[in-house]
This record gives sequence, structure tokens and C-alpha cells, in this order.
Amino acid sequence: MKKWLVLGIIIVLLAAGIGFFAVRQNSDGENLAEAEAPAEVRRQAVSVELAEERVIQERLSLHGIIAPWAEVHVVPKMPGRVAKVAVEVGDKVTAGDLLVQLEDEELALQVKQAQAAVASAEAAIAKIQAGARPEEVEQAEAALEQAEAGFENARLTYERAAKLHEAGVMAGKDWDGIKAQYEVAKAQKQAALKTVELVKLGARPEDLASAKAGLAQAKAALGLAELARRNTSIRAPITGAVNKVSVQIGDMAGSGPAVHIVDTGKVKLNLQVSEREVLRLDPGQSVKVALDAQPDVMVEGKLQSITPAADMTTGLFSAAVELTNSEGMLKPGMYGTAHVVTRERESVLSVPERAVFTHEGRSAVFVVKDDFAALKPVTVGAKADNFVEIISGIEPNDEVVTRGREFITDGALVRVVERGAAQ
Repeated sequence: MKKWLVLGIIIVLLAAGIGFFAVRQNSDGENLAEAEAPAEVRRQAVSVELAEERVIQERLSLHGIIAPWAEVHVVPKMPGRVAKVAVEVGDKVTAGDLLVQLEDEELALQVKQAQAAVASAEAAIAKIQAGARPEEVEQAEAALEQAEAGFENARLTYERAAKLHEAGVMAGKDWDGIKAQYEVAKAQKQAALKTVELVKLGARPEDLASAKAGLAQAKAALGLAELARRNTSIRAPITGAVNKVSVQIGDMAGSGPAVHIVDTGKVKLNLQVSEREVLRLDPGQSVKVALDAQPDVMVEGKLQSITPAADMTTGLFSAAVELTNSEGMLKPGMYGTAHVVTRERESVLSVPERAVFTHEGRSAVFVVKDDFAALKPVTVGAKADNFVEIISGIEPNDEVVTRGREFITDGALVRVVERGAAQ
């Protein structure tokens, strides 16, 4: 009996030992699995893309402000009181449209006065060109006949007196009087004869020239009067929109602007360019402009002008980009950034810009090979479209880390979770 009891106890103890050993073995296996698992967890997940040869477009990005293509501060050509304001802010106007009307009653009277002066001068010329009337000719000829008769009478008297004077019958005093009468009659005849000739000949060329000069002067005075009256109508010099009206009915318009007009059918982006940048620009280059207010909207334009000399104060050159604004989206005063393609190169080894970082003062990338990340210093060149040119340091088709590089170091074991060529 005791023998079987001892044997049972031994069997129970053996079973307990075997169970404990089995549990210990299982526990050790799980602990080993837990010990081995972190080796896989320590692989940092990264994304990689290929270093490839691409077309690189080198660009300049220049910030500027939009301005009207043309603007005019319309100033009256002459002072006057405002009788009518024909426009309001925001109105569309065409070149020649009435903006403001000044009072013109006094100037209208001056125009009529000048017109009368022209008519008088024209009549004077017509009179001169027509010559003497028949009545005037007859009158001159009658005067000539009378003068000839007087002269003939004086001549006969003179001849008789001469004989008497020679005979010593007539005193010298009487003889002198008869001679004087003869000379007067002779002169009167000559004058009457000249008058007939002049009347028949008409006016002298000098008289006609003087009359024509008077007409020209009268016409000039009329032109000035009409111009002064026209200047009371202040009209739009360009086509555009009214941006500001500075006068109202009853105001005295003077030397200050009355209306401000802007042409926004097309606008320009004014840029300030450094001496290095200006060497890469040429008028006519295509430009894409992103508005600060709408960064996702790109507006096409072209470089319209570049100043030939820099501003002496700032040292910068001024450039202007021409932009079509048919929909009116571009408002003067808005800010925008002009992107200009200045050079295009093919077969340029490049990587995504986010793959490049600075390490110990130099540009570098991580290259993944056989699940290990290797730190590679690189020499970079141009940047364009989120890519960076690689001049040296890596080879084409190397896989560079684009995501997760912040968590790895040189020689780190990595796990590539995303692989592909950069877009």
C-alpha cells in the first residue's frame, strides 16, 4: 500500500515538473519572439524617388504691383465755373466723351464778336479787289476836265502877261502873281490826271496785302475765341473708367485735376529688377503671374519693357509685364509674382527639392541601397518646378529619400514604404 502511494507521489511530481518545464519553454519562446521583434520595428519607414535626367526650366520670380495700362488726371485747360458734371465714379467712357462742362456765355459773345471782325475784313478785301465804281471814274474825269479848263485859261493869261512884261508894261508884282496862278493850274491839271489814272487802275498791291493781313488776324482771333469756348467742355482723352471726380456743379475748376480716368482693359505689373536679374530678361518674354489674392490663378502675359538705366537711388531697373484684363479681374493696386522662364536645359540630373537638406554646411541627400541609408554630400545647381539640379555627388537612378529623412542618420536601416519616379 505504501509502495503504491510513494509511486503516485513520484508520478504527480514528475507531471508537475514536466508541466512547469513546458510552460517555461513556452514563456521563453514568447520572450525570444518579443526580443527579436524590435529588430524589424527599428527599420525607419521612408519614401524614395529616383534621381533622373529631366528638362530644367530656370526661372526668375519677381514680385510687383499691378497698375493701369494708362491713366490720366484730367485738368481743365482754362479756369471756369462748373455748369455740369456728366460722369460718376465707375462710369465707362470713350475718348472724346464729355466729362465736365464749364460756363461759356461770355466766350460765346467773344466768338460772335470775332466772327463780325472776320466779315468786316473780308468786305474790305472785296471792295479793294472790285476797284472804283463808274460814278467815281466819271467824277474823276469831270474833275480832270475842270482842271484842264482852268489850266488853259491860266496858260492864255500867262502868255499875254509875258508879252506885256517883256514890253515893260506890266509891273513885276503883277507878273509874279500871274506866274503863280499858272503853276497852280498846271499842278491841278496834273493831279486830276493822276487821280483819273489811279481810279481806273484800282487799289495798290500794298493796300490789298494790308487788307489780307487784317483778314488773317481777324480769323486768328476767331480761332482763339472758338478754342477758348471749346475748352469749356472737358472731355475724356482716353478710353477707360472714371476712378475719381473732384468737382461738382458751382465749383471753380482751376489748375487741379477734375477727373481721374484709368484704362484697365489691359494692365501692367510693375517690377523692380536687380542688376543680375536684368541680364536674364528681354522684352517679349512670356510671363506667368500669380496673384497674391488668388495664388492658384496664373495669368499669362509678356514682358513689355525694361528701363535702359537703373534708378540712381535704388540701383534697380524698372520692368513692366503686359496683362490682358478683359474680365476685369486684375485691379490696380493688387500684388502679384511674375515667373519668367529665362533658360531651358535638357538631360539635367535632378532630384525632388524635398530630398535635399543641409548637413554641416553642405547640401546632402540620403541614398537608399540594400535597405541602408547612406548620407551623400551633393553639389546643387538650378532649381525649377520643385526639382534641384545635382551637379555631383550621386548617379542617375540612385534612390533618394524624399520622406522620413528627418528620422534617419547615415547608415540607418530603413524600410521603403513608397517607391517611384518623381513627377
